[in-house]
Amino acid sequence: MKNINSTLIALFFILAGNSALADIEAITINGKSVLLKNDNTWQYIETKQPDTRYAHLTVANIRGGDNYCRLGLKLDNGLADKITSIVFRFSAHNQEDILYDTVTKGFQHLKPTNEGFKEITFSGMSCEEIKYIRVHGADRCEIGELTKHSAEKGECLKLVQVEASDKVVIFKRYNDEPIEAEAPETETEMGSELQPEYEEL
Repeated sequence: MKNINSTLIALFFILAGNSALADIEAITINGKSVLLKNDNTWQYIETKQPDTRYAHLTVANIRGGDNYCRLGLKLDNGLADKITSIVFRFSAHNQEDILYDTVTKGFQHLKPTNEGFKEITFSGMSCEEIKYIRVHGADRCEIGELTKHSAEKGECLKLVQVEASDKVVIFKRYNDEPIEAEAPETETEMGSELQPEYEEL
């Protein structure tokens, strides 16, 4: 604890004379948050900055034929925690905006700064027939303090940023509500639309 000095709000001097008053949060003249205690002392209130680090999911390559489409996927762990396990669902929609196929693929044991590579294959359709791919699922992940028993729906997917691709339209969306507008070309364009969904989860 430190004794209050002249740089703090003058209101504290008034409050300090009454020991019955509860602790009060206030702002100093330089904009810092402090706790004014009823024992004539004060302390800074430490504000924890939100962690803006993500794991980045990228389409590394794409190839296919008349009856299949295969994507190479890279997950770069930009988080501060190890990704012990995370399993995504990838849903391919055709040009008529109809869900055609869904495949599941997981990544395991990625330490921070490490990356993993996996392949997924959509059968029965060519790459040209895919209008967009929706990334969803990822529940019951094991990342840091999140476990398959503690993670709430949508919490794991929030830690992943799906990078826009020039090879195929791909984005993350937790809910499976139909998309009325034309599929966006980048995840950034989806940002303003998707954010409220994650906040509701």
